[in-house]
Amino acid sequence: MPKAPQQHRISVRRTARFWTLEPTEAPRGTLYVLHGYGQLAGYFIRKFQSAADAGWRVIAPEGGHRFYLSGTAGRVGASWMTKEDRTVDIADYVAFLDDVAAQSRGNEADGPRVLLGFSQGVATAMRWLALGAQGVGSWDGIIAHSGVLPPDLPHAGALLTDAPPLYLIAGKEDPYIDVLESGFVTSEQEWQRLGGPNDSIQRLVFNGGHVIHPEMVLTALHSVDNALGFT
Repeated sequence: MPKAPQQHRISVRRTARFWTLEPTEAPRGTLYVLHGYGQLAGYFIRKFQSAADAGWRVIAPEGGHRFYLSGTAGRVGASWMTKEDRTVDIADYVAFLDDVAAQSRGNEADGPRVLLGFSQGVATAMRWLALGAQGVGSWDGIIAHSGVLPPDLPHAGALLTDAPPLYLIAGKEDPYIDVLESGFVTSEQEWQRLGGPNDSIQRLVFNGGHVIHPEMVLTALHSVDNALGFT
């Protein structure tokens, strides 16, 4: 009888990339931004020029799975993972994000540290928040933009007891959100299940679709500043 194929894994060295956008005025904080499915960090980071103009240093890591968006040529996008071998990919990108943060820490602006995820990047951000070496308490704000918190974080312990405020941003015309209210509730319930503080959640809604909304992002950043006593 033929033998079944056996899977094997090895660790390899590879080159990953991230982008930065320096503030155009006196630095006031650092904003990490994690892109959505099919985006590239070099283009995604441009959507945060208004944050840089307000004094934030923006850091945009890029997912390690690059692919053609249509067919076998043309525009390229990236993603953080797929359903195939997902637990290994999650561990790999958490380690990658830890390395980016460790390398960038000396160049971070003094002031608040905020983590933003957009679309697929919301799940990536939450997994990094809960599982990464940075520690939940190293962040001053979390922005979940146009995405839902993942339901697969470990149940053991209260992972997010020391979590900073959570800002949920979504567009009224987002085609990926069937019912805006239920999307918010799902994220809030997951946040609370993991021990996140109930009184630190803020919803921000805008007229628009599945896109970054710079004004809502600035509103969340200003709220983080205010909570920490910055003006």
